[in-house]
Amino acid sequence: MLPFISRGINWLGIDSVKCPMEKRVKIWERLADDFKPDMHEEMVNEISLEELPDVLRNILDGNVRGRTIVKLS
Repeated sequence: MLPFISRGINWLGIDSVKCPMEKRVKIWERLADDFKPDMHEEMVNEISLEELPDVLRNILDGNVRGRTIVKLS
């Protein structure tokens, strides 16, 4: 199936397997600091388990953006 899906698509990326671990760690640290989105806190919504049914309805209706975290304790 993959040959049919990937027809006419350019698969671009970096072969991180050949990248030294030291360089990978520096890149991940930079992504976590310098390139972290400013709106990170606004993109995450924490809810309780009791709120889950209502939030699931909102998700299915397309009214939720970002991530929803269910706090279990």
